[in-house]
Amino acid sequence: MRPVFLAALVALVAGAAAAQPVRLEATVVDAETGAPLAGATAQVAGQEGGASADRDGRLSLALPAPPDTVVVRFVGYATAQVVVTADEAAAARAEGAGRQDANRQDANPRGGAVRRTIRLSPAPFVLGEVTVTDEPPGERLWRRLLARRQSLAARLGQYGAEAYGRLLLTRDGPTDVRPFPFALTETLSNLSWGRGGGLREEVVARRRLPEGGPFEWARMNPVPDLYFEDALALDGRSIPSITRPDALRYYAFRLGETVEADGRRYLDLAVIPRRGGLVAGRVRVVDTLLVIAEADLRLDAARTAAPVDALDASYRWRYEPADAGGALGDSAWLPRRFEREGAVTVRVPGTRVPTVRFQQTSVLDLVLPGAPGEAADLRRRYRSPRGVYTGAGVYRAGRRALPLDSLEVAVDTSDRVRRSTLAELLRPQEGIGFGGIFAGVSRLLGAGFDVEGDDDG
Repeated sequence: MRPVFLAALVALVAGAAAAQPVRLEATVVDAETGAPLAGATAQVAGQEGGASADRDGRLSLALPAPPDTVVVRFVGYATAQVVVTADEAAAARAEGAGRQDANRQDANPRGGAVRRTIRLSPAPFVLGEVTVTDEPPGERLWRRLLARRQSLAARLGQYGAEAYGRLLLTRDGPTDVRPFPFALTETLSNLSWGRGGGLREEVVARRRLPEGGPFEWARMNPVPDLYFEDALALDGRSIPSITRPDALRYYAFRLGETVEADGRRYLDLAVIPRRGGLVAGRVRVVDTLLVIAEADLRLDAARTAAPVDALDASYRWRYEPADAGGALGDSAWLPRRFEREGAVTVRVPGTRVPTVRFQQTSVLDLVLPGAPGEAADLRRRYRSPRGVYTGAGVYRAGRRALPLDSLEVAVDTSDRVRRSTLAELLRPQEGIGFGGIFAGVSRLLGAGFDVEGDDDG
């Protein structure tokens, strides 16, 4: 009986040891530079779930039954397969058991761990018959995004949307003790994009305070499509888009942080212009889908044309998934919000018009993707020609989606704004002690200097 008892005891001890948890504790780094790869993922082959590396490249992954193969991935790098053998697992269990014996008070021992440093090598990007191996990971990723954009444009065909837009102008001149809001514009628009035809916006209703034409150098801008368009119309300039097929001739892209949110993984990239007169900033890409989720760009306006003395402008886009149906599913992300803000200063002989700050927000509703030939099914509310809508009531839905702030309310309820012209409202405040400046600007504006432009779009 004794040999049988000893055999059973050995089996029991071995089984208990085998039941102890085993983990892979790894640090994922760039094989060339040794830099940690934050956001790298690890998954046991054939299993669901996994783990993501923290900002230092460290991750911890439970191993169910070694020997196991762990697949480690990071965008722009070759995938690595790490094999954890049964012997390594047994040694890790023994280590864990030793720690447990050393501290009997530990009621929940962590068990053993297999520790590794996993080095990933940048993966070459293959474009036709050309293999590029020296590009930074961000630019390899952007090439894939550009290819994805071409494919989506062909499969999507077109989309339509309705937009509510609002633009606030404030005066911030040298004699102003505080920014003075003096103009407010609201619009309702139909937007449509078609492959080959570009993005078009038809303004079907407009309300402007004070009445008249727009301020010549800070008017309501159409909503630009950052993803599908080759050129961006920004404040009177045509700027090469960051998503045009040859975008890498104009911009460099550097991979930044990886962000987990709403069950998705996003990659942040820095946008760096290769010459002046372009845009710069940050763009957030949906990993695996390779579509734009957000962008925050600033215009390089160092070169301005007279009479504009200075222009500072930034632009923000937010995209959301649109159910395109069929094979596309929710992989088509379309624009939902566009924001623009900045300041413009105009110089004329003898004096300077006060700096005007602008703040525009456009929100898109009923964003409907469709295939070519289905434009009649886009079910727009805004069918009437321009000028049919009057009064503030038609903007009620837009204002619910985008409530007025205190400065906008001040313009909307101001009798002075309703009674005045733009030229009158642009005169600096009186009684601040700058009589000469005020008199010069007053004479200039009173002499017929036109600050209004033709009606915008």
